[in-house]
Amino acid sequence: MQPATSSPAPPALGAGDLGAVFRCLQSALSHDSTTQKQAEAALRELETRPGFCSCLAEILASKDAERSAHWLAAVHFKNSCNKYWRSRLPGSLSEEEKAHLRRRLLDLVEQQDQQIAVQIAVVFSKVARFDFPRAWPSLFSGLLAKLQGPNQLAQRRVYLVLHHILKELASKRLAADQRNFEQVTALLLEPTWRQWAADTQEVAGALPAALEAPLAAAQALLVTFERWLLQLKALRRMVVFGFPSDARSLAQVAAVGQVAPPLLATLQQFVGARSARSTGAQRNQVQAMLDRAILKLLKTLRQIQEAHPWSFFHCGMLVPCLEFCCRQVLEWRGGGGGGGAAQQQFVVQCLLFIHGVQKCASYRGSASSLSLQSGARTQIEQLKALAGEVAPALAGFWSAARLQAFVVAVVERLLPLTDKELEEWEDSPESFHHELENVAWEESLRGCAEHTYLALFESNREAVAPVVVQLLKAASEACPPGAAAQLAAGGGAAVRGIPAPLLAKEAAYQAVAAGAYELHDFVDFTGFLHSSLLPEMADHSPPARPLRRRAIQVVSYWTARLKKEDRPAVYQALVAALAEDDAALQLAAVGTLRALVDDWEFEEAQFLEYVAPCFQQLAGLLSGAGEFDSQLAAFSLLDLIVDRLADSVKPYAPGLLGLLPTVWQQAEGQSLLRIQVLVTLQRLVHALGAESPATYPLVLPIIKFCTDPNQPDELNLLEDGLHLWLVALRNAPAPQPGLLVEPFPNLVAAMGRSTEHIAVGMKIALSCVLLGRGEFLSSQGGGLVQILCGYIGKVKDRGMLALLPVMDAVIQCFPSEGPHLLAPALQTLLADVLSGRETGLVVAAALGAFARVLLHNGGAFLQLFQGAAQHVAPPPDAPPSSDPTARLLLALVDLWLDKFDCIGQPAARKLSALALCVLLTAPLPALLERLELVVTHITSVWFEVEGSDLAGSLPVNYELLSAARDVDDASAIVPSEEAEGESNRRKALVEADPVAGLRLSAWAKQQLEVAAGVHGGALHAALSGMDASLGGQLQAMLDSVK
Repeated sequence: MQPATSSPAPPALGAGDLGAVFRCLQSALSHDSTTQKQAEAALRELETRPGFCSCLAEILASKDAERSAHWLAAVHFKNSCNKYWRSRLPGSLSEEEKAHLRRRLLDLVEQQDQQIAVQIAVVFSKVARFDFPRAWPSLFSGLLAKLQGPNQLAQRRVYLVLHHILKELASKRLAADQRNFEQVTALLLEPTWRQWAADTQEVAGALPAALEAPLAAAQALLVTFERWLLQLKALRRMVVFGFPSDARSLAQVAAVGQVAPPLLATLQQFVGARSARSTGAQRNQVQAMLDRAILKLLKTLRQIQEAHPWSFFHCGMLVPCLEFCCRQVLEWRGGGGGGGAAQQQFVVQCLLFIHGVQKCASYRGSASSLSLQSGARTQIEQLKALAGEVAPALAGFWSAARLQAFVVAVVERLLPLTDKELEEWEDSPESFHHELENVAWEESLRGCAEHTYLALFESNREAVAPVVVQLLKAASEACPPGAAAQLAAGGGAAVRGIPAPLLAKEAAYQAVAAGAYELHDFVDFTGFLHSSLLPEMADHSPPARPLRRRAIQVVSYWTARLKKEDRPAVYQALVAALAEDDAALQLAAVGTLRALVDDWEFEEAQFLEYVAPCFQQLAGLLSGAGEFDSQLAAFSLLDLIVDRLADSVKPYAPGLLGLLPTVWQQAEGQSLLRIQVLVTLQRLVHALGAESPATYPLVLPIIKFCTDPNQPDELNLLEDGLHLWLVALRNAPAPQPGLLVEPFPNLVAAMGRSTEHIAVGMKIALSCVLLGRGEFLSSQGGGLVQILCGYIGKVKDRGMLALLPVMDAVIQCFPSEGPHLLAPALQTLLADVLSGRETGLVVAAALGAFARVLLHNGGAFLQLFQGAAQHVAPPPDAPPSSDPTARLLLALVDLWLDKFDCIGQPAARKLSALALCVLLTAPLPALLERLELVVTHITSVWFEVEGSDLAGSLPVNYELLSAARDVDDASAIVPSEEAEGESNRRKALVEADPVAGLRLSAWAKQQLEVAAGVHGGALHAALSGMDASLGGQLQAMLDSVK
């Protein structure tokens, strides 16, 4: 036989292959799909050959290559380096090729094409992440050398490369990598700062004229501006990540004092230049670049303050920056002209800076930001002293007048709905709602304004609350309830037909909603509800829609103040809003209803009369919604109502069962919504209890679908499908083939693939045994045994303890057939416990399974060991015996006697004691050698359950004795272990259990009499040879039998 040989490595590419590689790149750009696919396949083959990246580098170094092929080469170069630089895949780069590419990369910096230059810069960053500093120590010295010449293109490209490298290195979080980045910062900060300062002077000097100049005249400045922006990005990363955060160390960072003041001065200068630009001048590239520069400068200052709050304060920048940002917010009147969006983003950055300062944990004196060392007490004292310095500065800045002006500006100019938003409402109400409610607040002007207002409110409650109350009062006077139509007809200022006073009142309501917690003692909510909110929620006029929507949302924020007697009126208004033909109003009502139903004070009796119309309107919303988020919100409310109503949902079950199939079908491909449907079905089935078969036409096909391993969404739906199956089984009043037999093979397949669902899977198996009994085991017993054999000895304690109750139930239900059916699993369990791998907890529970077999069917117990002797090797310390069956049995008996005290449950101890009594009747003389230990355990259990004054004082749970009482996992959304059907079946099992009915003393006496017939005089001799005190205890037990 010839030894196997590995396939030879593909030959390396060399200089002679450059033409072939280039032609492949050109063909990959062909408009002919066949040629393109062939070229792409060839490139995939080429990329695994040594030298491919080197060939691409040579093509990129060529000046006469076609631009498109050149660009494609750059993309492949980036992807191949990223994939094969540090990899064991075929085609991974050798150390020699890596060294060549590192040298060659420096020659590729000066790319004329910006897109190609970016690809090269990304390659630099990826290689630097892997190889710097160990394999590429000369990286930065080589790049800095290229900055020395007069070539402006080379300088721009070097700064582009530095930006990407620093971005990559700054993202590495290991301590050693952070120290490396600090060394890089020490090398690069000064030269980059000097060049940035020089370029700043050049840009600032040429900026006013360039803003008015045509494009050609401003071209030179744009080149410098681009380099300046790259330098600023590099500086930001070095200052923010190149020094340990002083929020953690309390050690000041000198670079902050060096960099921050010029940054603010430049920012103020650039903002002034933008403001001074003549209003009639045409927007050009310089202005676009200026807008970018202003945003980058402010973002840099904000990030420096976040990373080094103490250095930022001590260099005197905190208050000036706050003044600057506050002034920009107060002066902003909405972007005009083409730069409106950029100016809005600028105001967003200003608000984020103010918010960051107000929420800064360091300035609040919170030790959570500290990296506490051995001198923690000293650090905390130092932190409190520093916080004590900042507090007066912030208090002095936020005077009452400034706070009032800022809050008024936020409410009157930043919170009102804009023309663009109202237009979106008209075009797509759903998109309008989700844009306002679900977009990250940091990305939205209104979101930033609201969060900044809240941050100030929390810190200055007594000063801000009266301002908000006054704004609410003024807005209410300008737009009384019910006046929307009259104001619209009056011809005053309006936005898209919505009167300006109404939009102002809507913004004031938003401020009241957001500040609900802080305004608790300043607003009479009950009076506000009756005088304003309820009338406005009932105003159906078109101009009133924004105010009606906001009034609905205000209630959700003030739920804690809503009185019990006011809830029905609110429910009625919200259900009416659900019936509107406006998704924005409907979704607002959905959100508020969810808050009310989910509230601690919710009472189902008050809500019952609104359940039917609410379900009806939610069904309409579900069918008419065009966006997934809308469907999810509506169905989430429906699910919550079903949950809170519990058994009271029964009258509405037919309507729900008519709705859910449609929702399930419409949700095809939308796992989140289908999971919600599964959860709702769990709740509904559990609420119906014995009436749950009414759900079977819907539930059974869904269970089969969710557990089907071949359906495309099985990964997402399986867990919730299993939980639905379990709830249905536990509530089932009678066996049903579609519930027991049909889906069970899917469970066998799922549990054969993974142990992830072992807990719920074994609960399902147990419920199937209890419900289906013989019919289930006759058809699915093999699959059940397959599951048990696949898991025994291969899972941890929790998994093993989940398996044993099923075995216990099978043996109890079928004393004759059960042990034979479970023989493979019991033999596997025997080998596992004798191997010594399992913990005492598992061994004690497993002994309960063997005790159950011995107690119910002694003949099957002996047959089990006869069969096991052919497959199970006894442990090395097993008692010597010429009979393999006897040796295996004695090994288990010794383990049983040794681990008996690990059995904790009184009922489980009684089971083992009863089984040991039966064991004495086995025709195995060696058992008598262990008689003293056997009697010791039997009498000790007798004393616990019968023979003492305390016996019987505590209730004994006889349910599923091989493990602790079965309870649902925390992952179960609907806890159904107490379902009536399952509880009755378990109760019947306990009532039929001999462990519960037998008295240990009488059973022991009976079995000793049988044992005397088996062992003859040997038993009497063994009893006589026991310790006298133990003999006395045995006699006392036997004498107690009446």
